[in-house]
Amino acid sequence: MARAMTAAEKQRFKGYFPSLDVNRAVVTGEMSPVYNCISWTVGVTNRWIWPGNTLAQFDIFYRGFGLHRSGNGEVAAWGHSTSNMTHGCISGPGHGPRWESKCGGDLRIQHALGELTGASYGRVVAFYTRQRSLLALNEAIVEEAVKDKEPKSYLSAQQKKSLGAERDAVDPDLRRAFEDAFGAWRQTWFSGGLAINSNPHSRAVGKEYDALIALGPEIMPLVVEKLADPENFFALQLYDAIQPDEKLVVHFEADDERILEGEQGRARRVVSAWFANR
Repeated sequence: MARAMTAAEKQRFKGYFPSLDVNRAVVTGEMSPVYNCISWTVGVTNRWIWPGNTLAQFDIFYRGFGLHRSGNGEVAAWGHSTSNMTHGCISGPGHGPRWESKCGGDLRIQHALGELTGASYGRVVAFYTRQRSLLALNEAIVEEAVKDKEPKSYLSAQQKKSLGAERDAVDPDLRRAFEDAFGAWRQTWFSGGLAINSNPHSRAVGKEYDALIALGPEIMPLVVEKLADPENFFALQLYDAIQPDEKLVVHFEADDERILEGEQGRARRVVSAWFANR
């Protein structure tokens, strides 16, 4: 698909990127909370992938695809600094005559490179180009990843029953407080500037998140139940913050091939680890 922006989209994106020529920008993909900018630069549309906050972690991640740092290239990495990375975009065959960005959970658009410079993404801090002599280690994994379809839940029937019993054992008042607070926090995940933000850790802020943290580790079964829904992968930020057992916290490093599983895959592994240690 390729279309012009609607009037409402022009207004919204002009707020994100004041330098964006919204009359020339082309929409190539609709809003989706399933994948983000980094996913799109490596051809994945069913996972939310984030290498880490530093340029060094971006270097390691892209090296697995035969992409290495250069003075110019088909992939551009953005940041406010080399320790505060924000975005990635891609150019070349299949991406239109200019640059293409999946903007967080918002639209995928084609644009001129400099038009995204500003408070949201900062500036381009590095380019990557494909070096044919390097083995693209993750190509086969990408091929498998794009075929996968997420289930509606990561839980088996027995796990649902077991988790339901643990949920019911939580004080009813605490359950109600959790549901209210979680619902309020979830509403913030793609609100305002977070709509175009690809960094999962950016959701671990705000009074709604703080209200959940204040409920304490007694809400852990309730958090795991939320994580069992693939749409709630941002709840990993809450789980990581309140899980006292390091063995039950799952992280993917930038050079770990499991990073192609995305945040959805990390959530699935957290749920599995939690049940394995009951």
